[in-house]
Amino acid sequence: MLPTCEGPCLTPGEIMIRIVSHAARFLVAGALVASAIVAAAQDTASTAVAPATAPAPAPEKMGRELGGHYFMPSHLIDDPFSYTAFAMYFGLGSGNALGPEIQPLPPAIIGEKWYGYTGLGLGMLMNVKILEYLSVRALLNTTAYLGTGSGAALTVGTSARITGDVGVKGSLPLGDHWRLGATLDVGYGPVFSLLLANGLIAELNNCRANPSQCSIDLGGGFQQINTVTWVGGLTGSFAPTPYLGFTGNFQFIAPTKTGDASIAQNGLVFAASGEFDFLPLVKWLPLGVNAAYQLTTGVGGNGVATANEAGFGLYYTGRPHLALGLEIDWKWSTLETQQTSTATLAWVNFRYYWN
Repeated sequence: MLPTCEGPCLTPGEIMIRIVSHAARFLVAGALVASAIVAAAQDTASTAVAPATAPAPAPEKMGRELGGHYFMPSHLIDDPFSYTAFAMYFGLGSGNALGPEIQPLPPAIIGEKWYGYTGLGLGMLMNVKILEYLSVRALLNTTAYLGTGSGAALTVGTSARITGDVGVKGSLPLGDHWRLGATLDVGYGPVFSLLLANGLIAELNNCRANPSQCSIDLGGGFQQINTVTWVGGLTGSFAPTPYLGFTGNFQFIAPTKTGDASIAQNGLVFAASGEFDFLPLVKWLPLGVNAAYQLTTGVGGNGVATANEAGFGLYYTGRPHLALGLEIDWKWSTLETQQTSTATLAWVNFRYYWN
């Protein structure tokens, strides 16, 4: 016997509808749960594969940088780098020159003695990079000295040199720590010298030879010499670490016009320098030091007189675009008038780099 219904009995169709309705609700709930799981998985995956932050651009590499070391400029030595830069330097110092000791009455030379003089120099340089490893440059340089002290104006005299120079520089990198360079420059400049003692000595010798025609004309002590000079050079730099650098330089001086008092006669120049930058080691100390030496010597009997010059410099190294320093030089050479001299000079060196 089939069981009886206490309430209204459901027909088979109504039972089927309720079954389908409950199944649909179950499927919808399952779909929502699955959708939520898939969305969470997609968020996790997108987070995992999201691109990393773009790396910072590499810092600009300056033309004077080698192996992480920024080379410091010195007027005693050339460098092998190609860059665009403007430079200015100013020097002031004093020295002593060996000259004749003159007895005024009667005028006569009784020996030699040391006289003091004051010297100064001013120069401007513009170097322009035209290719990756090729640059051109122009230089304007002036130097002068004046005898100071008793008798110095007469025996040491006064001299001024103005020189204009244009040149080209080629640069060749050898790995990250070496750089070689070759230069060719041509310079022109007059030298004006006034040495009254020379004129007086010439007149005294004339009076001894021709007493009847004795006259004093000190105009013979004035000289003007114009010189065109070609200079070819080779240079190289080496930086083993970011705080240490070395440079060597060789030049050949070849004039096309010279005079007795010109220092631009045939000669060779050898120079070397070493420098140390504290900044890579001590971040709060943006200072560097350098030491340089230059030897100039003649070629043949008509060559330049030997000159030695040594310098020590202290530089600010806090900005790659700027080189600013004070350099003290000691020089042993001859003056324009071929007098043996010693001098101490202080130079302020400024150079700003664009690359």
